[in-house]
Amino acid sequence: MQRPPEQALPSLLRPWQRRLLTAGLVVAGFVLANTLYLLVIRLTEAVRGGEEAAVYASLSLLLQTMVLGHTAAGSLLVLILLPFVIAHLPVVWARRHRESVISGMVALAAGVLLVVTGLFILTAAASEANRWAWWLHVVSAGVLPAGYVIHRVVGYTRPPPARFGRFAGAVSVLALALLMAHGLEAGYGSRPDPSDPPGGVPDQARGLAGGEAPSGGFTPAGFVPPSSRFFPSAASTASGGPMPARILVPEGVERLAARIRAEVQETGFAAETAIGAERCTRCHADIVAQWRASAHRFASFNNPFYEATVTDLRRSDAAANPSIEEHLRQVGGGPLGGGVVKSRWCAGCHDPALMLTGLMDGEVDRATPEAQAGLTCMACHAIEKIHGVTGNGNYVLADGAGDPYLFGGAESGSLAEFLHDAALRARPAAHKASLLKPFFETGEYCATCHKVALDRPVNDYRWLRGQDEYDSWHDSGISRNAARTFYLPDEARVCQDCHMPPEPAPLGDMAARNGTVRSHRFLAANTALPFLRGDSATLRRTETFLRDGRLRVDLFALRRGASEWEGAAASEAERAGADGVPEMGLDWEKVTLRPGERVGFDVVVRNLGVGHAFPGGTNDSNQGWLEFSVMDEEGRVLGRSGHLGDDGHLDPMAHAYGAVLLDARGQRIDRRNGQDIRVAAATNVIGPGTADVARFELLVPEAAREGVLSVRVRLLWRKFNRPYTEFAYAMNPEGFKGFEAVPDLPVTEIARDEVRLAVAGGSGPSAPGGEGDGLDDSGFPTWMRFNDYGIAHLLQGNTRLAGAAFSRVAQLAPDLPDGHLNLARTALAAGNLGDAYDHLEAVEALNAGDPRAAWVWGVVLQEDGRYEQAAQAFRRVLEAFPADRTAWRNLGRTLYLDRRPEEAIQAFDRVLEIDPEDRIAHYFRMLALRVAGRPEEAALAEAAFGHYQIDESAQALSRAFRDANPGVNLMAQPLHSHAVTAVDGDPEDGRPE
Repeated sequence: MQRPPEQALPSLLRPWQRRLLTAGLVVAGFVLANTLYLLVIRLTEAVRGGEEAAVYASLSLLLQTMVLGHTAAGSLLVLILLPFVIAHLPVVWARRHRESVISGMVALAAGVLLVVTGLFILTAAASEANRWAWWLHVVSAGVLPAGYVIHRVVGYTRPPPARFGRFAGAVSVLALALLMAHGLEAGYGSRPDPSDPPGGVPDQARGLAGGEAPSGGFTPAGFVPPSSRFFPSAASTASGGPMPARILVPEGVERLAARIRAEVQETGFAAETAIGAERCTRCHADIVAQWRASAHRFASFNNPFYEATVTDLRRSDAAANPSIEEHLRQVGGGPLGGGVVKSRWCAGCHDPALMLTGLMDGEVDRATPEAQAGLTCMACHAIEKIHGVTGNGNYVLADGAGDPYLFGGAESGSLAEFLHDAALRARPAAHKASLLKPFFETGEYCATCHKVALDRPVNDYRWLRGQDEYDSWHDSGISRNAARTFYLPDEARVCQDCHMPPEPAPLGDMAARNGTVRSHRFLAANTALPFLRGDSATLRRTETFLRDGRLRVDLFALRRGASEWEGAAASEAERAGADGVPEMGLDWEKVTLRPGERVGFDVVVRNLGVGHAFPGGTNDSNQGWLEFSVMDEEGRVLGRSGHLGDDGHLDPMAHAYGAVLLDARGQRIDRRNGQDIRVAAATNVIGPGTADVARFELLVPEAAREGVLSVRVRLLWRKFNRPYTEFAYAMNPEGFKGFEAVPDLPVTEIARDEVRLAVAGGSGPSAPGGEGDGLDDSGFPTWMRFNDYGIAHLLQGNTRLAGAAFSRVAQLAPDLPDGHLNLARTALAAGNLGDAYDHLEAVEALNAGDPRAAWVWGVVLQEDGRYEQAAQAFRRVLEAFPADRTAWRNLGRTLYLDRRPEEAIQAFDRVLEIDPEDRIAHYFRMLALRVAGRPEEAALAEAAFGHYQIDESAQALSRAFRDANPGVNLMAQPLHSHAVTAVDGDPEDGRPE
């Protein structure tokens, strides 16, 4: 049947429908042109690899207007066509024209999908996690017009072809005009390059807090010139000057001031008001909820402990030293005291909202939003550059670009705020590029504030290393940068893997991937802050984090000897036990003691899961220790070491983990007064992947005759020791309004081990213990327990016991190289190169080419004077561990000894790229430069070595302090034992377990 002429067919549309369709086509034409424009911009960004410059260049005023216009026009198009479709669909369906129905339904389905995905993107953002929705939206946007064109072409009332051409031409012209306008706008727009140095100060002139450049022309890495506005802090703004508070507290301080002041007056600090996060909450509810409870949030004057320390520094009568005087001459600032200027050194990491706005230069009002802000979202996310790995807050914070999106300063709840968020969610790439730099995922970013050095502008003395979690991690097996590690994990881990693990995002955070976000709780070891504010949930989380396989306590060995308290003669068996190898890896159920016998217990503490030394941070105030208790069958304590007294102070003879630091008068640093540090009297930490051994000696009580003794060891933790807590409370009573007396900070049990031992009634020798069954109660293989015992003794310099333990490792795990490898290390430490070679050959037979063995090969060959072969071994190490600073250092030393100075210099240069403050590398580089005939460079290297050199004369302070403090002197000795004090049946002390 021949189709009738088109003009003879009556239209299916009523006049009002034709008017709606015409209006819809006009709006659709704009939407199509707008869509083409947006797709071309996306394609351009993709071609340029999503680099930040491309993202910012495209985020123009026109682009954002078109993004919002796309949403507005799309919504208008839906409103226009919805009544049209409702009225038109039944008429078309009644015609039963298959091609028209199918094509129309395809177009309708695409339209519905387009609306649904558009609304999803508008509310959930076009993020990487929602890429599927964006692509579905784009595909639907192509299917809809195609379906409509087919619907019209196959219908009975087909429009003339010219009409399609005019429509397509109009759309193309409009799209081209938009692209041309975009190009013109981008050409006139500009944004500071994030790589530009702050305030025009070149990178090579920045660095360590040093005031005037040290003698010899050497400029240390991290040097901060006195001309810096924020001297002696290494932190700066991109402009080089103070910034508005609104950058770190975007919601505005005026609106918050009264609420925060009332809260501070009531509780001592602001815990309820989340300063600087109000805008972020709109899209990142889960992240903000996590951050609200974090130690980062409570870093400034909302932390009563820190406030006490920084106030003590600011009120000190320290005179302005020459560096500070030069700073005040160049920058001005009025009659600032030396302590006030020095406090900026702390403020770069603790008080950016005060220091970078200039408020740190005068009297600080502790009740202001800036003082109570802590580390806000923007304090971290506005950092656009970090300067190397010298720490001390060596970052640059963007203070000029502002919010790149329209209506950035909109009032909360306003239409402008909605439009701002709509533009951001539709085009989040610029937001991400601005606030999530690639270096945020690296350990170097964390080093910015978790690595510290002090120098003359702060301590009026010389360069000293402070806390340093970064190098402890970087130079370890955890980062896979150290071949000499005892345990090598399958893959490297960075700070964020432990302290920012994925956490469920039940509040619908728009940064979530697979329902999780990187945790912003930053859980670590601070149990004091959540305790102060009554945050039991965060306290529980922190304690769970500390217990989650971080450290392990193992009652591993028993020593037997004569009872010197009784003066009894020792039997031959007893002398063998005292002078020979302890009984290791025992089945304690088979051990029998006797009253009056003197026995010793060796307790191994293994660092299993801490990616840096335990403890970390400010170890002059941190407090970890071992509590050793002996109890009878009724639970009465008969002997103990490492207990807390009624006054909250720790037993001074305890086996403690931390550091005892001294000032210039030989007094203990007990106020976290880092500016006064001169020397360490004792330091005891457990490096990553290593172990410590503690020895406890006791006299088996007569009261335990014919009974059973329980021996328990607990590794306990208290964030701040009692002297520092007492100081903070006295110095800052306003911050502790919730406490009528010095608070008893929580004591957390990190790990424990406990055994039950039978006590015989006679006076004969004790029964020896049987060997364990291969696994302890925690599931650790026996060979690993022996290995940890050997590691601990090797690090303490006891090669005899280390060798005995590692020999057992080789027997228990003959297929593993660990036993022979560690025996080679032990032989090397003992100076027995022949045995070291033998064990290394055994390792090669088990695991040829092992780069960890190559490290030991290199050191053994170097000690043996076989320099060429040693260099080959170190190069083998560096093939597997290219950032192993110690391998580079030893390679350089080997090449120097082999009279190859130029190659040695290159190796030492590589060390200094990794750690520019490595004094040993500076020393050997100086020697190599002299041999190479480069005297001027050698003089600079000598100045560098002198800058970082240890002040040996300060050891006199340490010796005098140890003489007066037996407990500190005990911990300062590599090999020592703790006497277990007899207790006359006291009950448990009641402290939390």
